[in-house]
Amino acid sequence: LQAVVTADSFNDRFSPITKDHPWVLVPLVNRPLIDYTLQYLCNEGVQETFIFCGSHADKIRDYIKESKWSDAESKMSVVVLSSEDYLSVGDMIRDLDAKALIRSDFVLLDGATVANMPLRPIIDEHRKTVAKDKGALMTLVYRRLPPWHRRRCREDDSVVAVNPESGKLLHHIKSSTTSKCDFPLSIFQGQSRVSLHHDLQDCRVAICSPHVPPIFADNFDYQTRLDFVRGILEHEEIMGNSIYTHISDSHYAASACNLVMYDAISQDVLQRWTHPLVPDLFLKGEGEGSPACVYHRHNIYKPVSGLQLSRSCILEPSTFVGSGTKIGDNTTVSNSVIGKNCTIGQNVELRNAYLWDNVVVEDGCRLQQCLLASGVSVKRNVTISPGCVLSFGVVVGPDIRLKEGTLLQPTPDTDGFEDEPGNAEECDPSLVGKEGRGFLCRLDQDDEDEDDEEVVIEDLWGRPPPPSEDEDSAPEEDDLSSDGTSSPVDDTKLFYNEVVESLQRGVEENVKCDNLILEINSSRYAYNIAMRGVIAVVTRVVLEMPLLLSTNSGGSGEAAPQPSAAEYSTKLRKCLAQFRALLRNYVRDTESMADCLLGIEEFVALHEQYSAAVGSILNWMYDQELLSEEAITGWFREHDPSTPGPAGLARKAAAKFVQWLEEAEEESGEEDSD
Repeated sequence: LQAVVTADSFNDRFSPITKDHPWVLVPLVNRPLIDYTLQYLCNEGVQETFIFCGSHADKIRDYIKESKWSDAESKMSVVVLSSEDYLSVGDMIRDLDAKALIRSDFVLLDGATVANMPLRPIIDEHRKTVAKDKGALMTLVYRRLPPWHRRRCREDDSVVAVNPESGKLLHHIKSSTTSKCDFPLSIFQGQSRVSLHHDLQDCRVAICSPHVPPIFADNFDYQTRLDFVRGILEHEEIMGNSIYTHISDSHYAASACNLVMYDAISQDVLQRWTHPLVPDLFLKGEGEGSPACVYHRHNIYKPVSGLQLSRSCILEPSTFVGSGTKIGDNTTVSNSVIGKNCTIGQNVELRNAYLWDNVVVEDGCRLQQCLLASGVSVKRNVTISPGCVLSFGVVVGPDIRLKEGTLLQPTPDTDGFEDEPGNAEECDPSLVGKEGRGFLCRLDQDDEDEDDEEVVIEDLWGRPPPPSEDEDSAPEEDDLSSDGTSSPVDDTKLFYNEVVESLQRGVEENVKCDNLILEINSSRYAYNIAMRGVIAVVTRVVLEMPLLLSTNSGGSGEAAPQPSAAEYSTKLRKCLAQFRALLRNYVRDTESMADCLLGIEEFVALHEQYSAAVGSILNWMYDQELLSEEAITGWFREHDPSTPGPAGLARKAAAKFVQWLEEAEEESGEEDSD
């Protein structure tokens, strides 16, 4: 059995780190990504693997040469092939054909694949398919996951049409680039049943027939695997070739193709969904001998030796700490990975942070959902916001805040024109601090794949990770439980987070309400939220939007101040106008009106300082015919305005408006009687 591994992403998803470092050698829980891929293939009985490299080929070749994969007793031979002419995955497959290396069916995957999904049954299934359909070229591997699962990222979001009986792929749409899906009528002709899927994660693993490389060689416009799939589907009637799918409901397979997936897979490794590729079994000490770390309760991993922990520091669930690391007093580490020989000071907070080797974080720092490459130094009192990436040797601080999505590199970008070499080496103290050393990395959007033009920069990291669940899960637990079967309270909180993200993006990118409704409904089904809960959450988030937008707009080192009551009312009017169609979609009858009023009460419970706005909120909803007079007055009578707590506070603020409603009703009644 042979495998082909593509070791170049041909994009800047891991920039600026991959300017100087191979993508497949990026450490994931202190082990290079390529090791996860090769170990998986070896475990599944692959005898020969070809690694195709474009950039940084020498570093990859040197790593393989010094690893166990070059040992004489290795069960799998690994051959590294490279060329500076590789500009795409298609070029690699064409070179594979030119070298005539493939003898039979082979596995095609990228060098950042982490998996424990059995390959042999999928290969056997592929061969049975080929026996029935001589034109079958490829079997694509999918894992069934809800649309808002943490392992689903926008870059790979797709909708596919499949024959559920044969598994034949009929149509493929990359839904990240479109708001609607059009399916040709031809795919329904001659099919007794067609299944449309938006619940599939592309594992980026494919079983290929030996005819695949020659087809790439005959079609130089095939640059990616997706180009190949689309081409085969488009010309199926002419050429007689076809693509099939394998949809798995269990096991694990994913690719760290971007930082969204890097974050998600790191957490899955820590939580042991990738068993046997887990730290205490997979990471080895010197000479690949004894384990390099020990597993503790709540998915905490500590080195066998060489760790210095202060008594007052706290290691929360899903945390990995490498050997030689020191952690100071009153420091909290949660859902994070810390490499070897790092120094973490006092009163530091690390949450979803990924620190490689020899990183220094001084006292009073806060790091959240960020990646720091080896040799980075963070001076005292620095806040690193979500989405930041600091490349090798960058220094930041002291007393600064890096805004969300900041990408820093040790040297400035060059465009080939160096008329002012002196100024080129000057760092911006307002960006990196007085003692800082680093330069802003700007991603070149022109280099992106044509299909990825709409994938925004924020998708380097994507949505924030969900709150930690009970981390005592053992590796032999049913894998389906990792797909979101958590408590109702957790699901409601996750759903709320998704609605917040959708509406924030709606404001920032002026997304149409129709598209937001689709997103919210997808989240509703993913987390199994009753319609009553949906209406209450949507109402609350719409009312919170002026506060959330004010919080995110703070660009200084300090948190942005909350708006005054008058400022809130002004901003709220704009938000209500923008989301009018969204509210109208959900608030339609008496029952949904009651749920909407419940959402208003929840808002008051959390933001009492803005309770005075309830009267104007009800007035607006009444004018827009979202809430009826009967619904408002009925809700008002449920509690007395003098009742302690948010219920009374909301009604106290609404009292004048309700009085006006009742007086208007009386006047209307008198006119009718006259």
